[in-house]
Amino acid sequence: MQFSPRQMTTMALVGTTAAASGYLLYLAVPIPGLKFALLSPLLSLMMALPVMIAGKRGTILATSLVLATVMGLVSLFMSAAIVIAGVLTEAAAWCLARRASSTRSMRSVAASYPTLALLVAATLSHYVTGNRLFALAWPVLIVLVVLTQLLGTLGALVAEQILLPRLFLARQRWERE
Repeated sequence: MQFSPRQMTTMALVGTTAAASGYLLYLAVPIPGLKFALLSPLLSLMMALPVMIAGKRGTILATSLVLATVMGLVSLFMSAAIVIAGVLTEAAAWCLARRASSTRSMRSVAASYPTLALLVAATLSHYVTGNRLFALAWPVLIVLVVLTQLLGTLGALVAEQILLPRLFLARQRWERE
């Protein structure tokens, strides 16, 4: 994984912004089981930005490592779940997406990160803390996974269609001045 200083800065800024805004939203959302689903658009949006800017494999893992480092101050289990989700997302991207630079593959990789994070967190909570998959029944968990994937896709689309064009326009204006 070779990244330019600009790409590394983007990943660091996105990781810390995701940690700060995600933590605030996590505290503000009163519904315990739906927190992952409601945070999935933000998480996929934050993952889609560096993936689409860098266009390289390993970007999700590097951004996950930054996010896990920051969130490790809050919870080591959360940090472990973030790293494992990053590794699984990169592995899935490596197996399923032939071209890392296609827009469709980048969008699907960023959209699947929150879903994998939900499944990893559910598995860790089951085996480490003893909570049975957030104490949810299987049909409810399946609906939660589908909802998380749909909202993750929405977040990746917002990043691709709205935020990235504006970021590129702002950078062009800045370079002209």
